[in-house]
Amino acid sequence: MDNNIKMLIVSVVYLVLDITWIFLNIREQNENILRIQVKHTEITYKLVIYIIICYILILLSLLHIAIPLTLNNIGYSDDLQTKAYKSIIYGGSVGFCIYGIYNLISLITYERFEITLALTDTVWGWFIYSFITFLYLTLEIEAYVQDIHTA
Repeated sequence: MDNNIKMLIVSVVYLVLDITWIFLNIREQNENILRIQVKHTEITYKLVIYIIICYILILLSLLHIAIPLTLNNIGYSDDLQTKAYKSIIYGGSVGFCIYGIYNLISLITYERFEITLALTDTVWGWFIYSFITFLYLTLEIEAYVQDIHTA
């Protein structure tokens, strides 16, 4: 499978899962925003641009840091369980750091930012980066198996 197709697949899966996560937790997010800003956030053109830029940066960190870091630390002889473990260790650590830094800065900056939200969101970052990295590796294995069968 072409690398660009794999990157497109994992990008779409990330966006679907993250948007789903946000909507499942929208009540808690809104409560946190109200606690900090004392008003709801209005969706403006400028806010939409910021959201798009944020997702571009997240996808870049997945595709150009988390996945390559994991690929550099696996061998072709590694079994699926080892690849899953390394996805958690390497890919997940990138998500843990990115989401964790954001949440810690929010805890430092905003007196009313909830620690439970920060912890939950940081764990989400670790999970989603681990999962997306593992998905990419699974697509890599699938492409390798297809190559063997067509040879």
